Amino acid sequence: MYLVQYLGKVLASDPLLSVHLFNKIHPIMIDIGSIETKQINNVTYYLPKTEDDISTLLQYACQQNLKVVVRGAAHSFPLIGQEEAAPNSLFIILAYLANVNFDATTGLVNVQAGCHLGYDPFDPTGVSTVENSLLYQIDPTALDGPNEGRRIGSTGWALPDLGGISHQTVGGFMATGSSGGSVLYSFESAVVSVRIMHHGPNGVETNTYTRPTPANPDDPFYALAFAHRGLLGIVTEVVFQCEPTFDITGTETVSTPTDCSIDLFGPGDAKRLSLANFFRGLPDPQQHKGEYSRIIWWPQPGMERMVVWQANRTDPANEPAVFPVPYKEVPYIFGSPTIATAGADMIFTALGQWQSWINTFTGDDKILRDFLIETGKKLQPKIMEEILNVFVTLPTPVQSFTDVWWEILPMDNQMSDQLFPVWFTELWIPLDKTEVVMTTLRDFYADASHPERAGTFCCEIYAGRKSDFWMSPAYNIDVIRIDVFWFANNTDGTPQDYYQQFWELLAPFDFRPHWGKFLPAPDGAQGVSYLRSLYPKWDDVLALRAQRDPYNLFLTTYWQQHLGL
Repeated sequence: MYLVQYLGKVLASDPLLSVHLFNKIHPIMIDIGSIETKQINNVTYYLPKTEDDISTLLQYACQQNLKVVVRGAAHSFPLIGQEEAAPNSLFIILAYLANVNFDATTGLVNVQAGCHLGYDPFDPTGVSTVENSLLYQIDPTALDGPNEGRRIGSTGWALPDLGGISHQTVGGFMATGSSGGSVLYSFESAVVSVRIMHHGPNGVETNTYTRPTPANPDDPFYALAFAHRGLLGIVTEVVFQCEPTFDITGTETVSTPTDCSIDLFGPGDAKRLSLANFFRGLPDPQQHKGEYSRIIWWPQPGMERMVVWQANRTDPANEPAVFPVPYKEVPYIFGSPTIATAGADMIFTALGQWQSWINTFTGDDKILRDFLIETGKKLQPKIMEEILNVFVTLPTPVQSFTDVWWEILPMDNQMSDQLFPVWFTELWIPLDKTEVVMTTLRDFYADASHPERAGTFCCEIYAGRKSDFWMSPAYNIDVIRIDVFWFANNTDGTPQDYYQQFWELLAPFDFRPHWGKFLPAPDGAQGVSYLRSLYPKWDDVLALRAQRDPYNLFLTTYWQQHLGL
């Protein structure tokens, strides 16, 4: 009798234990057989059509002790690949949860998390189109005919900023804390509320979290809505407050660092802005400025190139007679970037695999292998110079462009992930440290005794606006972002080894890495302990995670390692 009373008190004080014990003694088998599935990368994905389907999947995962992995456009490397390789997981793709409800009077848009921002040509479900993308629905343009590229209506709406590509899903873009290239505008500033489902101690819960008014920086909204990494539940809907539409007008120039119109490595002078002030959108002495900007840096010693892209908002009422004038990241051949992109892929694949080819060709002949590799290394700088003369020619005429905002801001949409796959580690550093970061990188690349530092590829330099969201790499501070590229078809080395030298080099400047790209080894010097010290709300987020996910459904092995749990 006393034992029964004691157990009753224990179970009453611990509802999680009570539910767990009930399921063990009297399990209710959850059936997920009616939910559509699809094989993607040899993995079975479930395609829920309603929130009830999601609830069923969460209950099933809890009952079967499975991890829950939600996929967007799979632009996160190596996160998605490692998640798909993990055992005992339940995989979800929200392709059918993609509805958009838009109030054209107020600019408020309620969008389900599976909706793609723009068209995803590689959507494995085949659901994505231009017409059902979020960006098109809030600001539609003619897709063909004499008015192709012009707005269908006289007015439209816009989001403040976009990333370099737009085929991500709304949920995926927000989960990884992604961002565009502006210190004046940010994507997440438009987020009004999010609807999230999670499995708590008493079952599946669905809640809506709204941006606090007046602002309260300690409100959990700032943990739940953005840069949450999928650790706090499944976001099913987002409400954005759009703003009146705008066009984007700008230029792209190619120069050497010395001839660049920006003082890339100094404090600025009478003729040039410092790089930090350029990113801040300040006008230079000639009154040129860029509200949105980015730089591609080819750092190979003796053949450096700087490709400077900068643009501003312009009023659609003042569109020129010839409109749009699209931005062209690569030469268009027969009206398409595909041929140039495929050609670049073949060239950079050869640059990244020639040593592997020689190893295969020579077999056990070490003398021949060493001779060919040494010869190749001597020839590589000359070959690289010729390649740069083709793809980043000097002199290159200034490219001018003007187009609808959602066609221009994702300037890398033309570079196919399939034809020209690129991986990244992206390090966000306080913008005030720009000068010392750039001089450190310059000196690092310039060491002729280490040509592998510059390699055969480029890096991207851009900026980001400070964020109120707790786990954003831009939390509470404007940032410069160093995006180190690795061509994915490169087999001569590994991205982790290449990135490690940059993680070590830039660690003194308090970098926070982009959550959806390559992260430092969790047990390394720039791993969990390093990152935890740079996020004031780190422990608050982990406490909230433990509260909302008592069964650790969303705590996959990948995130368990990178959070040190």
